[in-house]
Amino acid sequence: MKSFHIRAVGSPTEAWQTDAISMYLERLRPFAKVDIIEIDEGHQGSAKPDLNKTRQHEAESLSKGQTRGSFIVALDETGTNLDSPSFARKIETWAESGKPITFLVGGSWGLDPALRTQANAVISFGKQTLPHNLARIVLLEQLYRAEAILRGKEYHK
Repeated sequence: MKSFHIRAVGSPTEAWQTDAISMYLERLRPFAKVDIIEIDEGHQGSAKPDLNKTRQHEAESLSKGQTRGSFIVALDETGTNLDSPSFARKIETWAESGKPITFLVGGSWGLDPALRTQANAVISFGKQTLPHNLARIVLLEQLYRAEAILRGKEYHK
């Protein structure tokens, strides 16, 4: 069974977000073990945060406690944009190593460049900037869709 770790900045702020996350976690349960670790936002409530310091603080928090030997995938608008079947093939290839796959989802101001550099892969869900809580939901939906594609299920057709 695949093992996905999602390390994300912030927590869902609205009930619909929590509901969507729960729904996709339940749908993924037969195919993969998924855990989500939420990291506090790096601005620490500052009204005028220093964006670089914020990203650096979040990068340190996202890096701490990562599963050793994981295949690290950073979600970033500068990454490779994959259609769903291509993403499914990537998931299959990454999982063949037997390593858990860790996805990094940045905060309001994206990922620190160091995390993108250190990642094994950087992917994008398009050129639009997604709110980080929505990016997490899109990731979960795409993981579920990838599993459906790999199994020839109706969900993607």
